[in-house]
Amino acid sequence: MSSPFAAEGIWRPLPYDEAWALVDAHLDFRPDFYERETPAIDLPAGSLVIDLSPVFSVPGPRFAAGLAAVNAAALRNFVWLTADEELIALDWQHTPYRYNPGAHALAGLPEWPVPVFPDGDYFIHHAPRLEWGTLGHPWQQTLTLWGDPLVRSLGRELLTWLPRHPQSLA
Repeated sequence: MSSPFAAEGIWRPLPYDEAWALVDAHLDFRPDFYERETPAIDLPAGSLVIDLSPVFSVPGPRFAAGLAAVNAAALRNFVWLTADEELIALDWQHTPYRYNPGAHALAGLPEWPVPVFPDGDYFIHHAPRLEWGTLGHPWQQTLTLWGDPLVRSLGRELLTWLPRHPQSLA
């Protein structure tokens, strides 16, 4: 069955191993449900780790609003940073995608097949050469940002209402 994302041609599936190869090679992704302290990647210099526990700690509409706010802020910043460039979106053990954030915004799609906010799995969004990106860690309840343009834009915005996590290098 086709999803509205595929029908719009905005989110295009990628071969799993191919999509993860760059992240595995350069960030040494280490998924571990039981690890609560050590980051799941080798943090690039200047990384900012946002503590999402204030969102996770509130139920119902407050959680939903916090989740939506993080995803909306990410989309807004991705659009400003990419122009027409595409990003890669990875969902651990699920279909990875290539997508254009601007096309997603223009289509007014209500959901993302791979959101930024980690509401159940590891989610990674990154520029094609990993120059910047995000890693959402659901069990540590964190959002890691790397790359100066993203840390200065999305990071600064999120730090107005969410705390910096002690893992931060920025």
